[in-house]
Amino acid sequence: MTLHYIKVAFRNLWKYKVQNIISVIGLAVGLLCFSVCMYCSRFVESTNHCFDNYSRIAELNFYNEQTGDYFSGTQVALSEELRTWAMGEVEAISCMAYPRERSFLVELSSDKSLPYDLEIMEVDTLYDKVFTPQIVVGSWQTASRMPNAVIISRSTAIKIFGQVETAIGKHLTLTERLYTSPDSTPKAGGIVYTVQAVMEDIPLNNGFSFMCHIDALVINDSEGLFQSPKRNDITGARTYVLLSPQAGITDFEKQFSKRDYTYILYNQTYTVIARYIGNLSQEKGAYILGWVTGIVGTLILLVGLINFFHFLIGSFLNRTKEYAIMKMLGADWKRLFCLLLIQSLIVVFASSFLVVWGVELIGDRMDFSLPGLTMNFPSEILLKHILQYIVLLVLLCVAVCLLVSVRIRRFSIQTGIYGGQKRRGKQWGRNFMLGIQFLICWVFVALTASLFLQSGKMTETLFHTLSQEDKEAILSIPLDYSFLENKEKLEMVERFRQHAGVKDILLSDISYTHGVSGNLLMTEKGNDNSWIDINVMCVPLNFFTFMNIPMTEGRTIRTKKDLVMDEVWQKRQKRDIIGMNFYDWTSDFTICGVCAPFQTDVHNHNGGFAFTLYDSSEYVGHCYVKCYPEQQKEVIKWIETIRREVLPENIPSQVRTFQDDLYEVQALEYILKDIISFFAIVSIIITLLGVYSSITLDTERRQKEVAIRKVNGAGICSIIWLFARLYLILLVATAAIAFPLIYVVLQLWKQMYTVFFNDGILYWGSIFGGVTLLTVITIIFKILKIARINPAEVIKNE
Repeated sequence: MTLHYIKVAFRNLWKYKVQNIISVIGLAVGLLCFSVCMYCSRFVESTNHCFDNYSRIAELNFYNEQTGDYFSGTQVALSEELRTWAMGEVEAISCMAYPRERSFLVELSSDKSLPYDLEIMEVDTLYDKVFTPQIVVGSWQTASRMPNAVIISRSTAIKIFGQVETAIGKHLTLTERLYTSPDSTPKAGGIVYTVQAVMEDIPLNNGFSFMCHIDALVINDSEGLFQSPKRNDITGARTYVLLSPQAGITDFEKQFSKRDYTYILYNQTYTVIARYIGNLSQEKGAYILGWVTGIVGTLILLVGLINFFHFLIGSFLNRTKEYAIMKMLGADWKRLFCLLLIQSLIVVFASSFLVVWGVELIGDRMDFSLPGLTMNFPSEILLKHILQYIVLLVLLCVAVCLLVSVRIRRFSIQTGIYGGQKRRGKQWGRNFMLGIQFLICWVFVALTASLFLQSGKMTETLFHTLSQEDKEAILSIPLDYSFLENKEKLEMVERFRQHAGVKDILLSDISYTHGVSGNLLMTEKGNDNSWIDINVMCVPLNFFTFMNIPMTEGRTIRTKKDLVMDEVWQKRQKRDIIGMNFYDWTSDFTICGVCAPFQTDVHNHNGGFAFTLYDSSEYVGHCYVKCYPEQQKEVIKWIETIRREVLPENIPSQVRTFQDDLYEVQALEYILKDIISFFAIVSIIITLLGVYSSITLDTERRQKEVAIRKVNGAGICSIIWLFARLYLILLVATAAIAFPLIYVVLQLWKQMYTVFFNDGILYWGSIFGGVTLLTVITIIFKILKIARINPAEVIKNE
């Protein structure tokens, strides 16, 4: 019997093969997108659940009862003091410093060392008991007894040493003094650390370094916060407690109530509170990411499901004559249910195969890593999630087939064979589902257009004195390498300059897209309270010509006493500022000129920029090379060759342009643009395929009506309008609902930027016109085909 059901199912699937292919592909794409998006949501939701004891780990925070504010971080002294208490409610108390990047010279062999910048987190010896890291090679106990011991992550060990076993015993030499180092530590570092163990990578959804990769843990650190003389002046640590299985946070906090315990920090009194790390709210941005990805994935899946179930249910109900004959031959509703279920499962399994194939195809290509942001999409976890969703989809199919079977069971045999009064509810249901598809389509198309326009607006605004061609012609070369002497950097730059294609070179202490030289200028010498809100940039003499920044008043910088302000700060003063005096800790400055605004940020309103003279003989951190456009490729090859000769083999030699730096600054917008664009294309295609299926069924069902209308004199235009008006009404109605919602989202989004694209009538009209045009193109061929039919042929077929 099952084999017969399978044959019947394939026969019916083949009868409407185009529509079924549309359903399979639409469902597969929707399920794949949904799985990827929900992985992000579940990733955020399960923050800190990666630790075995997460249900018993609590983080301690300082709370000011007078202001109702929480203080960020704790001091190391808190954990040390609590360990002196006899508390049966606590198994262990661990303290960790904030993760920070450190520069090391890493020993690869006895005669070879290479420089690396590693993300390091200093922890105490009880970290093992609280967070239970999985040690791959070596021993935590051995490391906890050794000074300056390093427990390196598996991925970092493989990246640097090739194998995890090779990492044990290797030395990491600090190349510059830390801010927590004792005064005895040389400025060039020189402190040696030893790799004592290799651990599995700390999952990215941890609460203390969310979506950031930790390269290594350091124990008994002579340069760290725990042994620093500054430990009582700063709060750069987090404190965690591992509660006993029988105790809860309430029992633990009673210890503070018994002792009437408070903590004095920066002349303010704080109470200590505890919160389970499994329940802690992460950064607002992380939860927004979780919600947004969840909503986006659900919308895409909904579009695919609507197509699938719309056609599935419609095809089931169109076979009432077949079901009536089966009923007359003695088949009960259970057999009918099995017949429908097998057909639906064939479609589901075909879609599932495409989804699994898609996951295997994309592999780890979705992984991305940005400064301060890393995201991985393990294939095995995605497949596990997909299997869960497939099970839910199968259960949904069971429910749908059961409802359809019950409904068909109520039909009499006569009604099933000869048909009864047509019900309009079916068409209303179909139109409602099409409306939902259009609504989702509007959302994705509008967001895609917004991201494209906003990213373009940002690119145009950042460093606006440079044209797009200028940004592409300027090469951006980092020189912030602690293993190079400043003299060596200058010699490298001089070699850059020797190429005939180099037009000009600009040296700086920092990358202009990643910070400023300082932010302290005072109107009164020695008076800290007279500081002004302004960004200070140290620039060379050729800065203003190199960056195409015009002077509006006065002159450019000539000496170390000169100061140039931009128009942003001048307009705030509403007076002539030429000749005004300013001071920092060591120098006096006099304003000699005013330049055009210097725009380096689109997220925060700055107080303007002040420019002082830069001395490249002291320190060079970055180099910008302006090329003649026709020789840019040769200059890039020349510079890359020099970098390969001078820099260690593990330092990338590829040269980026200034425009690439700007793309990195806008990485989040560009990533979102690509993601939402993909989803918009998917939603448009699935929606248009749904429209195509609907118009196909409409034109086939209403051929007799069209023939009669043509006999009565109806023209092509009236017939086109007969079919097209429904879809135009759906477009207008759904746009009227979607556009106000999108407008509200844009107004909220606009608050994140200081500049925003023009979301006026042209923006909304272009979106509406574009989607309408695609819809018209989709349906016009089918309508024209039926509009040209011969009425005599239709009547003869009837």
